[in-house]
Amino acid sequence: MSAEKSFQQLIAESHEILWAPCVYDCVSVAVAEQIGFKAVTISSSEQRHAFTGRPYMTQDEMFTSAENIIKSTKCAVLVDGEDGGSTPIEVYRNVKRYAEAGAMAITIEDMFNSSSLGVRAIGVESHHKSYNIRNNVMPAELWAAHVEAAVDACKGTDCMVIARVDSKGTMDGGPLKFKNKPGLGLEEAIRRAQMGISVGAHATMIQNICYPGGQPEWKEICERVPGYRFYPDIHADGGISDVDNVDELYQLGFHVITCHCFQKGAWKGMLEYGMHVFKEKNTVFTENDDFGKPIWQLSPLTFEEDGERVDRWISTINSLKDFKAK
Repeated sequence: MSAEKSFQQLIAESHEILWAPCVYDCVSVAVAEQIGFKAVTISSSEQRHAFTGRPYMTQDEMFTSAENIIKSTKCAVLVDGEDGGSTPIEVYRNVKRYAEAGAMAITIEDMFNSSSLGVRAIGVESHHKSYNIRNNVMPAELWAAHVEAAVDACKGTDCMVIARVDSKGTMDGGPLKFKNKPGLGLEEAIRRAQMGISVGAHATMIQNICYPGGQPEWKEICERVPGYRFYPDIHADGGISDVDNVDELYQLGFHVITCHCFQKGAWKGMLEYGMHVFKEKNTVFTENDDFGKPIWQLSPLTFEEDGERVDRWISTINSLKDFKAK
């Protein structure tokens, strides 16, 4: 399977902000597609915990996981590419793999992390001694080279490169923390986003803007940063959403919104089902809880083209049972 439409197509056809909720495996993306979402985002943090059970994974593990997700859905898939690699040539090779696998978008962020080291935030300072690094923030010019390498890798495909700025940190009065340390601020985040666009990125994503009262930052970003703009991780703190009406974001100039929901929901559902089985010593509750089409009916073998292949192979097996050498 492959995406029916690219992010550019979906954005152009939509008259409202495009939702791309976070997924982490083939089951979660199948649920998103069944609900009706046309686009999804692979959350690298959820992906890591689902794939390795640890807060880190290698680039090859990330690619294997992402490739399976991409090929199992018709949704446009945005890959969280983290930093993409420790050098521009590594970014080029890694991103090319994602683009050729069918990813419709990929983020390249301005912080050193797991894709460059294998383990997030371990040994960063010693690994990059030639740079003046604080809080794992990548020098802007090096990050821009990574973004340009990603753009080169996506040429000839429908994959969109998103210049992701993680280094902004908290605005005065904002509730979010920048790994418990101050970030570089909105002005530097906008400068970096503009730099990403200048080297060819199709879109930008500035992190840590999702909090109530963030309208001044949202407005400034939309006024000063060209290209497609992604609003990351719509958030609710204490039961209060950072956005009263997402149409406000669309009117300001954001095109795509992401959010987390599926992994938490899966965790809660598994706890509920498992506790019933554990306590009742049967599966009456789980099997009688009819909530819709079972996920196994969404497996690739239920798709028409795969069913036809299987029928053909079975026919070949039957026809060769009495095969004799000539």
